[in-house]
Amino acid sequence: MKKTYLYIIILFLSINILSAGDGLTQSHLVNMEPSIHASDVSPTVTPTFTFDNVIIKKSVTQNTIILKQITPKKQIIKGSTTLKAKKSLVFLPSKALEKGMYSINVKPIKLQKEITSEVKPKNAWQKFIAWLCGLVYDDIRDCPLCKHFCDIDKYIKTKPIRYTFEVKDEAPSVIALDVNVTKIELSEHNSTSIKVTVRHDDNTTEDVTQKATYASNDNSVDIDKGVITSNAEGSATVTVSYGGKTTTIQVEVYEMIEGHLLPHAPQNPDATLLGVDDNNNSVRDDVERWIYKEMPTYHHAEIERVIAIQSAKSLQMTLHDPTNKNNKVHQAIIRTSDCWSYYSYKKDIPFDGAIEKFNNLLDDKQFNTKERLKTYMTYDHTLKGTVSTATPLRLLNTSYCDQNIDISP
Repeated sequence: MKKTYLYIIILFLSINILSAGDGLTQSHLVNMEPSIHASDVSPTVTPTFTFDNVIIKKSVTQNTIILKQITPKKQIIKGSTTLKAKKSLVFLPSKALEKGMYSINVKPIKLQKEITSEVKPKNAWQKFIAWLCGLVYDDIRDCPLCKHFCDIDKYIKTKPIRYTFEVKDEAPSVIALDVNVTKIELSEHNSTSIKVTVRHDDNTTEDVTQKATYASNDNSVDIDKGVITSNAEGSATVTVSYGGKTTTIQVEVYEMIEGHLLPHAPQNPDATLLGVDDNNNSVRDDVERWIYKEMPTYHHAEIERVIAIQSAKSLQMTLHDPTNKNNKVHQAIIRTSDCWSYYSYKKDIPFDGAIEKFNNLLDDKQFNTKERLKTYMTYDHTLKGTVSTATPLRLLNTSYCDQNIDISP
């Protein structure tokens, strides 16, 4: 009796082994790479299985494709499973395959089912629901009740795929890893793509953007398969690795206000007389951030911030050149004053002291240390005896402003 059971088990296993090949000839599988029992597979192969219907994304997991090396050593090959063009299932090994025999196992997935011409209810209840839906819907598949109760098959389940292949050539060694950028600047909640290539010792090149390993040292940035996504203002170093080689990319994420990228908050804004100006726009970074984030505005915020930036530039010039060489500093300040005057004239700003208060706040922010205030007083002393004549309002126009404020709201 025991022998009979043993024969039945052996027969059952044999049938299952033989029928495993059914997955290779199933009707919806249109192509696979590498092919079954292939003996000349490239070490850089990316196993790909293409079906005639769209793959349901939720049915695919990281363990849907399992690739194992059988000889000369047994090991599971690390990598990731992805979809390509909606109908192809792709396994991306984390590195080139070594010489040896491999087995590949593709677990069943779900394919979207093509719409059939009719729905055939299986019992009286489903017939009633189908009849009820038919009173309202031309196609009962659109009826919520029928979708829930009519037991309509919405997908096709594939058969498992199992086979072996051989890699005979040695995998080429990576001698250089390159990315197409070394520094990236992004606004918050934005994204960009990079390209990663390697050069092998046989002088061939390969795009490994999808295969490389990525890591970010700061939460301001995420990266996956070559796509860098910014989360919040900050600085991050992205490390790219492949084939034993590593390189880095510096990513700067800036806060954007009204289309203006704000510089990062400086660590020691008052450590020196001139302060920090990382974006080299002639405005101290701490003053620039204050203008866009904290500075009170009165009538037209967008215009007032633009003119405040111009004013900050001219005031910063007094710290660079308190002796007013060639009168350039004074001319820049007068020019800013004329821009303010044109703005108040053009927009009919009331004489309520708002602009004067506005300028006083900006002066306080610009000359916020004893050293800066003392330097400004040195500049102011050079103007003694200088007569400044205001430009008549009828002659003022937007040309006195660094930006055309006529096109602002």
